Amino acid sequence: MQTVSNGVGDVRRLADAQRAAARLADTYQGLPEGISKAMLLDRFERAAPRLGLGDGVVRLIRALVRVTYEQDWTGRTRPIAWPSTDALCETLQRSRSCIQGLTRAAVRAGLVHMRDSGNGKRWGYRDERGFIVEAYGFDLAPLGARWDEFADLAAARDLEQAQRRALIRKLGEIRREIRTVCADALYRGFGGYDWSRAVDLALGRLPRTPSLGELEQLSRTFSTLLANVDEAWSQARMAGESKPRGAADEAQKEPTTQPRSAGATYSSLRKEVVEPSARTSRSAVAADPAQVEAAISEEVIPLSLVLEAVPEMSDYLEDPAAAQWEDLIDAVGRAAPLMGINLSAVREARETMGRNRAAVALATVLARWKDGEIRSSAGGYLRAMCERERFGGLKLLPSLYGLKDRFAAQKSPPGRTGR
Repeated sequence: MQTVSNGVGDVRRLADAQRAAARLADTYQGLPEGISKAMLLDRFERAAPRLGLGDGVVRLIRALVRVTYEQDWTGRTRPIAWPSTDALCETLQRSRSCIQGLTRAAVRAGLVHMRDSGNGKRWGYRDERGFIVEAYGFDLAPLGARWDEFADLAAARDLEQAQRRALIRKLGEIRREIRTVCADALYRGFGGYDWSRAVDLALGRLPRTPSLGELEQLSRTFSTLLANVDEAWSQARMAGESKPRGAADEAQKEPTTQPRSAGATYSSLRKEVVEPSARTSRSAVAADPAQVEAAISEEVIPLSLVLEAVPEMSDYLEDPAAAQWEDLIDAVGRAAPLMGINLSAVREARETMGRNRAAVALATVLARWKDGEIRSSAGGYLRAMCERERFGGLKLLPSLYGLKDRFAAQKSPPGRTGR
């Protein structure tokens, strides 16, 4: 490839691009202090998708930057690389025509300025300290002059990627919560809403590579669906509580077969968090509710035990040493959204267990969620605890003592075990 001054070769097709690259190269005075060629290459590669550059051009620039020395980018000399076309063919595993096409694309993109010798050859030599004395080939000064542009584009791309990851996580949490609420409604035999269709929507396949706008639209859509599902669940529960409850009536509400969506999606979750002993018939609970209330009221839980067994609560309490029950209730209320627990699940826990006992249950969920023991849905785990509470099968004291022992074992020095 010839330079503009030669007036031959590719000059007629690349004249404008060469002039623009030459003007950009003249503004180059070295990379900013503290910026290395590796950092320049990193920002360029991260900004390349926003510039519309293909992988071939990125690989060509990477190969050219790697053969330069660090002192070439200080501004004392121009950063020039002079690998032959054959060498680039071997490095990039491409044909000569492909390398020539990538070179023209790099010039058009304003990344390099071709400075060939009079006979069209690329060559150069350095002094004893490694500085370039004279060289002809790929002048990478335009690349260095665009450092600020590459850094800004890379930062914008990183921000967009972070937003995409956050939206994808949020979508996953919302879709899991929709499936959990619908499975619970199907398990209870609630009507008045198409629970199976909501589960099918939550199980639908997302676009393979959605844009940020598409993810935001999907988040709004599923958030609206979750709000509708929560409202329908609450209304169905209130309607069920307002009806007369008797042993015969309860027996008719039990489904004869397990619903398809609940069995397909949440059977493993229910087996994990609902013990077989807790799955007693509702008719037995309705027959003698005094036994259930007695079993719950007999379990006295000191606040000090909760704070000792769940040290993670100190992150949400202003003064853990002087905390009262109201402080714990407020703290778990702030921690619930961070675990992906919907407000309706917190409200159900407080209605089922009472405010203090619900706060204890949420504290145990927080401890297990922090340890990674709860990997699917913390909201579904809490709803299952509410179900066990209604059957009288929820015992929080053993859970607290188990969490306390585990925390004590983590604090103990290695090599020492308890008696």
